[in-house]
Amino acid sequence: MANYIKQSLEEGETIIFKGRLHWSYIFRYLLFTFLFFAGGLTAIWLAYYKYPEQKDALFYMGIAMLVLAFIIWIIGRIVRTRSEFAVTDTRFVQKDGIFNIKMTEIPLARIETVNFYQSLWQRFLGTGCVEMVGSGGTSHQVHCIEEPMKVRKIICASIKKPVPEMKKEQAEVEQL
Repeated sequence: MANYIKQSLEEGETIIFKGRLHWSYIFRYLLFTFLFFAGGLTAIWLAYYKYPEQKDALFYMGIAMLVLAFIIWIIGRIVRTRSEFAVTDTRFVQKDGIFNIKMTEIPLARIETVNFYQSLWQRFLGTGCVEMVGSGGTSHQVHCIEEPMKVRKIICASIKKPVPEMKKEQAEVEQL
């Protein structure tokens, strides 16, 4: 798959941090993969050791369950990789989707507040939510991400204005 975030970079722009969704985002896919995998192995074991008279039916049911477990696992991987985000030196970029792509870009200069949300359960797992509130009160949330406090710190460090910009703004205020 094409890396849309790298393709969207402006000339001279660099990626500071690249993130993705936490594995817990696809927990239900992992759970069903495990259940069907265990069921498939159990059916195959039963076919050979417990019920040899029904060997064919149990064996094919076991194989079907193993194939279904593999398909569910693949779907979970696709769902997790459909969303990615990055913090560059000038903006926050998020890409969602596989076939229909949606890119969200927020200039770092427009971000006023970075909020951080994490429940007790999310703290145990190492996941959480980061919300960026921009000028005008618009907000953008990124849910279920890996290392949310690190992402928050990187965004906060990146939105600090460089000294030359602050001096320029001070000069404009003094002229008024």
